[in-house]
Amino acid sequence: MIDQSERLGPGSSSLELWADLYRRGAFRASLPTGGWQAADELLGVALAVDRLSRSGLEGALATSDQTFNPLADPLSIEFGVHRWLSSKREEAYSDWFGWILEQIKDTAQVLKLLGVRDEELLRECALEKPVIKREFSIPNGRFDLFVEFGKRLLVIVEIKTKSFDEDAVLEQLNWYARWGQNQPQPTRCYFAAVGSGEFARPSGFEPLTWRELTLRIREQARDWIQASKRPPFDGSDLIRAAMALAFCGAVEQNLLRLSARPGRFRAQASAEYLEDWGAKHAG
Repeated sequence: MIDQSERLGPGSSSLELWADLYRRGAFRASLPTGGWQAADELLGVALAVDRLSRSGLEGALATSDQTFNPLADPLSIEFGVHRWLSSKREEAYSDWFGWILEQIKDTAQVLKLLGVRDEELLRECALEKPVIKREFSIPNGRFDLFVEFGKRLLVIVEIKTKSFDEDAVLEQLNWYARWGQNQPQPTRCYFAAVGSGEFARPSGFEPLTWRELTLRIREQARDWIQASKRPPFDGSDLIRAAMALAFCGAVEQNLLRLSARPGRFRAQASAEYLEDWGAKHAG
């Protein structure tokens, strides 16, 4: 990936100065009189970065299309106009994510997608068939996703797709964490949210960022595509891959605000995301 200072080149000092002025509240002051050379320089740098990012985005999309052949990168299809997939429909996202987990036949892959990297735990759960429940009710609460690996492990996933009341959610997560601690099986708790910022999760809850999650699901979709090219060629794995990539597209566009056709000065985030995906695929 290109270093940020290399992207900006000699204009980086101007951009940093304007960013600092913005943070200090300069946008609330009246506009200065005099020349606009600094502003012109800033705009020129921003346009150069945007052109470079758009070029990188086009190249990364082409590479990703090849990876997902005969499908294509999900950013190439517009999901933002699909009302069912709006950020307000948290149940739609949790249901879809749960369905994807149900399609994975390898228990270790389910755990890895959720973020579990403990090799001993992966071996212990290897022979357990995960039971995935959505909207699973307990006293004083309801889990968005509840995954049970026999008597060996419970996984709880709380999903947020829009802004939330931090105090209310913290109280909710604390209750879930305490509930998990009182179960006979070891319990792993994850919190997937957009724009959580400095939100302090309770002890026992681990972050499951939407960005990292979609990158992992892209890997799973790639594996299904590869499996579809081997006998018995029944096509079911290709359907699973298409559905998983559609989920990625919905999350990437509606929650992460990425796009294959971004507005001016918005290409860099999408280009860097696909660069990260390419690096994971190469690895």
